[in-house]
Amino acid sequence: MPVQVSGTYADVTMLNRVFNDQSPVNAVYVNQVAAVEPIGITAFAQRFGAGFTALTEDALSTKLLMNLGVLPNAGLQTALRDYLVSVGKANVGIVALQLGQILSGLENATGDLSVYAAAAVQWNSEVTASHAYSINPNNTGIPITDGWGPGVGVTLLLTAGDDAVSPSAAQAKFKTTAYQDTILATTAGLLSTADAIDGAGGVDTLRATLAANATVAPTLQSVEKVFIQAGAHSTFMASSATGLTELWRESAAGPAEFRGVDLATTVGIRDSGSGGALTMVFAGTSGGADAANLVLFRAAGDDEVVVDSVEHLNVRSQRFSSMAGVANTARITANAAEKIVLTGEQALKTTVVGAQVSVIDASALTGALSLAFATHRPVTITGGGGADTFVINDASGAQVIVAAGEGNDTITMGAGNAHRITLGGGADTLNLTGFAGAAAKDLDTSFSAGLGGSAIVVTDFVSGTDRLVLAAAAATAKAVPTGLQLAGIFDASSLLDAASLAATTAGANKAIAFRYGSDTYILVNDNVSALGANDSLVKLSGVSTLGDASWAVA
Repeated sequence: MPVQVSGTYADVTMLNRVFNDQSPVNAVYVNQVAAVEPIGITAFAQRFGAGFTALTEDALSTKLLMNLGVLPNAGLQTALRDYLVSVGKANVGIVALQLGQILSGLENATGDLSVYAAAAVQWNSEVTASHAYSINPNNTGIPITDGWGPGVGVTLLLTAGDDAVSPSAAQAKFKTTAYQDTILATTAGLLSTADAIDGAGGVDTLRATLAANATVAPTLQSVEKVFIQAGAHSTFMASSATGLTELWRESAAGPAEFRGVDLATTVGIRDSGSGGALTMVFAGTSGGADAANLVLFRAAGDDEVVVDSVEHLNVRSQRFSSMAGVANTARITANAAEKIVLTGEQALKTTVVGAQVSVIDASALTGALSLAFATHRPVTITGGGGADTFVINDASGAQVIVAAGEGNDTITMGAGNAHRITLGGGADTLNLTGFAGAAAKDLDTSFSAGLGGSAIVVTDFVSGTDRLVLAAAAATAKAVPTGLQLAGIFDASSLLDAASLAATTAGANKAIAFRYGSDTYILVNDNVSALGANDSLVKLSGVSTLGDASWAVA
C-alpha cells in the first residue's frame, strides 16, 4: 500500500531507514523533525549524511541500496557508486533521501521500473511502521544531547588485517561511539577470528560476508546485532561474543552454521532466499528445558532451520508486507524440541520435523498458518486467528488433538487414531483419510464406551457452514437410509447397538450418517456389512442435524 506518512515525518523516517535500517526512539525522532524547520529538509539531509562520508562510494552504494531492499542488483549498485563519485560524497544525504522518495512512488510501476514494485510496497510498509514506532512517546531509549543529532554513531569498515575496533582505538577509522555504530565487512574474508570489536554504548550492528567453507570466531563485545551473508558451508562462531541480542543470516549460497550461540540471543533468517539449511548450535544447553528464539523475516521457500538440543522453540513470523498471500516459508527441523510456539503477524508456511514434538502452539499467530507435520508421539496442535491449513501425517498411529482456532481453516489428516478435533469459528473444511483400511485405528466393538473411545471426535462442527470429506481405503459411497431406518438407529439402547444397526443398514463399503443421543455419527464400513474392528467411526459432537451437502465421501 502507499506510504501512510508524508512531509517532514516521511523524509526524516526515510533518512533513518536508508542509512541505518533503524527506527529512532521518540525523543530522537522529535528532535530530528524539529530540526528540519529552521534549515529545511535539504540541509538536514546533507547534515545527516555527513556522518557517513568516511565510507567509500562503493560502500555507500551497497549500504543505501541494501537498506532500501533492492539488492542484489549489480548494475544499479555500480550506477549509484558512479553517481556518488559525480556529485560528491558530501551530498550523500540528499541522494539517500531522493532514493527513498523515488522508491516510494514505484508500487505500481510499469515497464522497466516494474522490477522495483515489490520493493516499493515493502519500503512503504517499512516507513509507515517506523514512523508509528518513532512517534510513540512510550518508545524511549538512549537520550540524545546534541540538539538534533541522529544519534546513529559512525560506520566503520574492517580491513584485511587483524582489526581492533573500540572506543579507545588510536585511529578514528576504528573508533566506536556511545551511539548506534555500524561495522561493515561486506567483502568475504574481511571478518576474521583475529578481529576484536567493542561497540561501546548504543545498539551496534555488524554486517559481514563469509567466504565458502570459512569458520570465523571474532571477539565481540557490546555488538548487539550481527547480520551474516554466509557462503556455502561457512560457520559463524558466537562463542566469543558478549552482549549479542540478535544474530541474523541475511543470505547464503548453501548450508551454513551458527555455533556457540547464547540461548538469550534471538537467531533470525532474513532475505535468505534459497540459501539452504541454517544449523543453529546453542551454548549451555543442559538437556532439560532449554528455550531458544527464532525469527523469520522475508524468508523464502527453500529455507530450513535446524535447531540442536533445544526443548522449547519459539518461532516468530515477523511482519514484512501488507500484501495478501505473502508468507515467511521455512522448514523447521528440531531434534530435541518438545514444544514449538509459533507467533507473529505475517503468514507462515512451515514443515515441522521433530520426533519429540508433543505441542505445536500457534494460538498467538495472527497471520495465516500452513503447517505440515508428521506425528511420532501424541501431539496437541493449536491454530491461530488466520485461515490456517494443517496437513498432519499420522502414519505413526499417535493421537492428534487439534484446535484449529478462528478463520476458515482446512485440516487434512488420517484415521490412524482416535483423534480429537475442535474446528472453532469460521467455515472450516476437515479432510479425513484412510478410513476402514489397514492403517485406520481399530474400533473397539466390545462395549459402547470402548466404541466411543475409538471414534474420531469433531467438536464445533456447524452443518451448512463447515464441511467434512471422508476418504476410505477402498471405493466407498454414501448409504441412503430411510427415515424409518434412521429412527430405529436413534432408538437403539446403546451406541454399540446403534452402530451395529447402522452398519447392517448401510451395507459393505458404505458410509452412513446417523444420530444417536445429542450427536451425529458417521460410520464407514469396510467390505463386510456387519460392524467390525476394521470399520471407522466419526462423532460430530453436539450436531443434531447434518445436511447432506455438509459431508462427502471422496
